[in-house]
Amino acid sequence: MEPGGKAMSYSTLSESEDQALSVLRAILDNTVDGLITIDDTGRILSVNKACEAIFGYTEAELAQQNVKILMPDPYRSGHDGYMANYHAGGEARVIGIGREVEGLRKDGSVFPLDLSVARVEVRGQVFYSGIVRDITVRKRAEEEILAKSAALERFAYVASHDLKEPLRAIEAISEILALDYADKLDEEGLTYLHHLTESAQRMRLVVTDVLEYSRLDIEQEAPEDFSAGDVVQDVLKEVTLELEQAGAVTDVASLPDISGSRIRFYRLMQNLIANSIKYRRKSVPLKLSIYTSQGDDEYTISVADNGIGMEVEYHVAIFDMFKRLHARHEYAGTGIGLAICKKIVEGWEGRIWVESARDSGSTFHFSLPKRMIVEA
Repeated sequence: MEPGGKAMSYSTLSESEDQALSVLRAILDNTVDGLITIDDTGRILSVNKACEAIFGYTEAELAQQNVKILMPDPYRSGHDGYMANYHAGGEARVIGIGREVEGLRKDGSVFPLDLSVARVEVRGQVFYSGIVRDITVRKRAEEEILAKSAALERFAYVASHDLKEPLRAIEAISEILALDYADKLDEEGLTYLHHLTESAQRMRLVVTDVLEYSRLDIEQEAPEDFSAGDVVQDVLKEVTLELEQAGAVTDVASLPDISGSRIRFYRLMQNLIANSIKYRRKSVPLKLSIYTSQGDDEYTISVADNGIGMEVEYHVAIFDMFKRLHARHEYAGTGIGLAICKKIVEGWEGRIWVESARDSGSTFHFSLPKRMIVEA
């Protein structure tokens, strides 16, 4: 009875395992992403239905093939060396990390895919399980968005450039009317003329800022080494009168030399310092501080003030084009300055953000990658 009982137990266990494997296989075959398993030599052990659809092979065609069959060059030619280096304790470029790579279909077409690979060890044997996702549609959509964005920026560049001439004409005619015909206009006519002049001037500022914004992508500038501290001092000299009127106390820390566009860095600091002056509290002298901090991969420059500040819900939106938190009669401007700052910083692969609270001042931080910092 005992042998028979044990046999029955093993039989039941085997059926349970078979059932579990069948369920697992059904789940894997109905997974949207492609799943592929290889051994430590790179031989393909299994693929699911999604993987078959992605690459155009059946599982039988891929069984025992080296996984390189699914790779175009240079991935194919470098795969064996990469695996040997990894097994020898080298750096993992995909395993446990994931990245965008290219795949090779059975028909020879190359396509983009997301790949993530995990190392699995079962009873002392090493396997690698990969998850692949065809991102052709996503990449095509991204390219279309980039193309449309580039076209839109070029349109903005051309349109704003072409608008400058008629605006100059409107301003010139308004000045002539004000000088030569003011005595011939009644009060209502003079009011209309004043509105016309103000609107033309405001539109010229908007066109100038839009033109500058669009140039940031269209016109690339060669990097140069310059002193960030000297640039900040130049900006402060430019606004000496405004600082005196604000009773400002400035505190500027030692700033590094930077490799990049000096003109764009000047514009960035000009906008941030001008913001501190514009949005100061009239009841107290302006305090303006510029300081730095360092991380592992980035260098941060901060511009802090004791101005009117802003609520936290605006901390992201203020970097959008034409975003204004106040009426035009309260604070002049186009609402483009901080969008220009953001575009400049992101063009350097940095980031910009603000910390602020109502009536507690604002601190604008922007980071630069360490590669832009010139070592002394």
